[in-house]
Amino acid sequence: MSGERSYSGLRFWSLFLAGLSFVDLALLLVVVVLHAAEPMNVEVALLYPLFYIFGGSVISSVVLGAFWFVLRYPNHRKTLLVLALITTGLVIAHFYTINSPPTASCYDSNTTPNVDGCVMDEIYYVPAAQALLSGAKCGPYVNNCNFEHPFLSKAIIAAGIVLFGNNDFGWRFFVVVMGVACIPILFAICWRISRDSTLSLFAAFLLAFETLFFVHSSIAVIDVQPVFFALLAFLVYLSDFRLWRLNSFTLAGILLGLSALSKETALFLVLFLVAYNAVLGTGTRRFRLLTSLEIFIVTTVVFAAGLQIYATLFGNSSVHTFLDEVHYILSYGSSLKGVGWTDAVFGTPITPLNWMTYYSAVGYFVTRVLVNGVPEYVALGYWGTPNFFEIWLTYLWAPYVVFLGYKRWRARRSAPAADAPVAPATDLSFDDAPVIAEQEVTTGRAEESPPSPDPSLKLAGFALLWFAFTYFPYFAIYIYGRVTYPFYLIPAIPAIAIGCAYVLSRRWFPREVAYILLGGVFLWFFLYYPDKSFLPTWLRIILGH
Repeated sequence: MSGERSYSGLRFWSLFLAGLSFVDLALLLVVVVLHAAEPMNVEVALLYPLFYIFGGSVISSVVLGAFWFVLRYPNHRKTLLVLALITTGLVIAHFYTINSPPTASCYDSNTTPNVDGCVMDEIYYVPAAQALLSGAKCGPYVNNCNFEHPFLSKAIIAAGIVLFGNNDFGWRFFVVVMGVACIPILFAICWRISRDSTLSLFAAFLLAFETLFFVHSSIAVIDVQPVFFALLAFLVYLSDFRLWRLNSFTLAGILLGLSALSKETALFLVLFLVAYNAVLGTGTRRFRLLTSLEIFIVTTVVFAAGLQIYATLFGNSSVHTFLDEVHYILSYGSSLKGVGWTDAVFGTPITPLNWMTYYSAVGYFVTRVLVNGVPEYVALGYWGTPNFFEIWLTYLWAPYVVFLGYKRWRARRSAPAADAPVAPATDLSFDDAPVIAEQEVTTGRAEESPPSPDPSLKLAGFALLWFAFTYFPYFAIYIYGRVTYPFYLIPAIPAIAIGCAYVLSRRWFPREVAYILLGGVFLWFFLYYPDKSFLPTWLRIILGH
């Protein structure tokens, strides 16, 4: 029957081209680093064919993957169409603002060396990327260096500068691409576990229009790149994907190593997957512990090797090994003591205590039109604020998932030990069936057997643990006295999107209310969208932002 065919050929070529694009991106970054180390011997012209291969393989992989999905799941063509519309809309939204503000406004000739970049921490990371391209040795801390963070995110920014020029488009191009790519990857993660089209689309929508994630995907900073690599790692792990002799655990470790090389705070994402696999992974306890160790060791090796290459090529007189750089990263981070950012309206510090409640939007780059010296409306505004419609829903979905998990645990403890069928230890599920789900149900059990476990709740449990590992550690850091900035929540935002999507897609949750909340998410996004010059002036005055 054609409806039951797997269309493995299309799937193979889609995955092959996706892998090719990833390898090509890695080669592109290798050329950037080699050119930085030997500017006279390694020509940047090598980047152009690699970029064309990258673009062609990405587009081909997406097209073939879409065909495979439509043929493999013919009842979900509308699902693919909606996902395509969400992703396309996000691409348009990003490229509408990618040249704002213009490059000429982002050049500071009063500093030595001259600094490019203007939105938030672009003033650190763009010069660091330029210093990388110049092959300059890294000082402890100067304007053109950013030695307190690993180098990969800045190498990605540098690749865009080489390909598109030292301008706002070049600085931001690859950050935008990675931010947009997170949307279908998160959809794939949700679909892989739950087979719930409604939940998966809701999660993609919620991540796409999350304001903090969008802004950090729009500018040349280093917070989205580690999330991109971590999402790929999670997808590979959950899909049990293999490449040649490399199993899914090794591949996930490699990707998590790249995530950590993008920003050191990816450590919390690494610890999450290691802990999840050790406790809730498949197989025996011994197998889970060994594979968790495998993930951690591979991640550590990739991270250490990357730092060693960077230290060898660009280190200063005090940094010769990856251990020296790790020591510098840790010592620099621990030296950042104090209050950090202060709420401009309430005058109170913005700490992990109010990341999940409320704080006024932080202006990363805001220009206002003045009339008689009074601000009339915002001409351009990059705001640091999460989408609080999603943040506040966490107080509903997180306790609910904990309750269902506890209920399931109690049911298993009270079940007869011998003959009664027991759900696998990996299923954090009980009886909360999804609204729309395509589940592979095996028939043949007696009527008194328990209902099939809900994979959507397993996904929600995955998201809950993810959220816990990427949010709660900052309380300890805050108590220690270290500065904690609100954008540190970004690695937890995909988990929040999954959790919100889970509760909004439940049968007991009114669908009309769910759509109203999704509308609220979009309105919040629209209110804080950076450039609303397409609106009439009177409406911009009313909106304020």
